[in-house]
Amino acid sequence: MAVPLAATARRVFPTFAGRLAQRADQVCAALAEQLHLVAWDREQLVGAMQGRLFAMAAAAGSSRGSDARESGARVVELRAQPLEAIEVAWACLLAGRPVGFSAEPNACTATAALIDDMISLFPAGALTLIDDTVPAGDRGEGNPRTWPQIGVVPAVPRIAWVDATADRELAAYSLARTCLRRGGLDPRGVHVACVVGPTDLLRRHLHRLWVGALLGPASDPGSFAGPVDEATRIAFTAAQTQWHADPRVEVWCPGGVLEHTGAAGPFLAPAAFAVDWPIPALPLAGPMCCIVRCTEEQGHESIRAASASGAAVVQIGGRPLTNLPELRHIRGAVLVERLPPGLPDPRPV
Repeated sequence: MAVPLAATARRVFPTFAGRLAQRADQVCAALAEQLHLVAWDREQLVGAMQGRLFAMAAAAGSSRGSDARESGARVVELRAQPLEAIEVAWACLLAGRPVGFSAEPNACTATAALIDDMISLFPAGALTLIDDTVPAGDRGEGNPRTWPQIGVVPAVPRIAWVDATADRELAAYSLARTCLRRGGLDPRGVHVACVVGPTDLLRRHLHRLWVGALLGPASDPGSFAGPVDEATRIAFTAAQTQWHADPRVEVWCPGGVLEHTGAAGPFLAPAAFAVDWPIPALPLAGPMCCIVRCTEEQGHESIRAASASGAAVVQIGGRPLTNLPELRHIRGAVLVERLPPGLPDPRPV
């Protein structure tokens, strides 16, 4: 009698985890070369994935769950969310569900290599690599191309709420990390922050970080962010033009394209703007942030409207807001030892 797929997945997971640890350097090299992710970003991405995989396997091992064979599922790797397909695939396999894997154009090849490495651990047909450039052929139920696509789920945009009592230095560092990461291309980045109370101190802290963030090649361990692609440069430049032309807008950091030699792509100096509420209908592309000065009522109106339309909320300071489906609450103080490389150390401004 064949061993159920879920039981096989639980049994072979430690073998895959060992292989993943052995190949971590190769995975990081692909993330650097193909997506220009800097060292701290790569390490965080791989480490967080390993932690979630171990937690998932431990939960599956303790609950056991059903070993009945489930219908197959398609998992697609997204360029903007590297390695997340690994977690989705394992969630399916641990639930006894066969997986057909494919990747969108220009996605990091490290994920497909890891999936390929997993195939030998499972019986035939449990895990399949799909080449979308090859004609589909038979469209029957057993063809992985016909299975329902269940992931990777695209990340939702995020909006920030800075409470009147929030530490302005903490707010500036939180916005720098979430807005400027990956040259402003992090799909979970924050590009709009509704701020209650005085903004002069926030402006000084934010300006120091926007100007002082170290941009450099992914190979430099001191870089905070690397180069971007040409499409991002074009979109960033076009958006900048509209922000600078709007009479409502106050320019905190003008941003721009940096001169460089020998890099894999253009580097973008971050831009920061401030306006009085409401949020203007202007495009935001790449490393750009809009500070929206508002009252508490105006800010609540904006973030709840954004949440209702599918955005997640990052709250800095204050009491946690209620009745929001997805909220991350940040409070406390800036801890130097937890800052990623490439951001200036805290100091009075």
